[in-house]
Amino acid sequence: MWMPVSQMWTNFLNPENIKGLSVVSMLLAMIGNGLMIPRALFIRDFMWFTASTWASLFYGYGNILCMYCFNTISGEFFWAATIGLISWIGMAFWRDTVVHGYSSPLRSLKNLVFGS
Repeated sequence: MWMPVSQMWTNFLNPENIKGLSVVSMLLAMIGNGLMIPRALFIRDFMWFTASTWASLFYGYGNILCMYCFNTISGEFFWAATIGLISWIGMAFWRDTVVHGYSSPLRSLKNLVFGS
């Protein structure tokens, strides 16, 4: 769980190490964990949701952000990843709201955290 934090800390302390990171691996980490977010919402598994969101945001996107800040990836790639992740999370909450018949996506999050 702390692997993304240590990776980003290493990137911050020694920016030359970031050249050894594969942007494809970080993108796959973001996508793979992001695909689990709608399932965790649907079955109301808070731990699964937390882990998937944490890994998608910090391990995948956080390292993509570090790579962008240190100019190892293009702006187009960074913005495409950003828009894709935000759209995916928004769509997951929107569809979960529709499936469960709620009036607000925040109700899905409330029920996930505090229970029905």
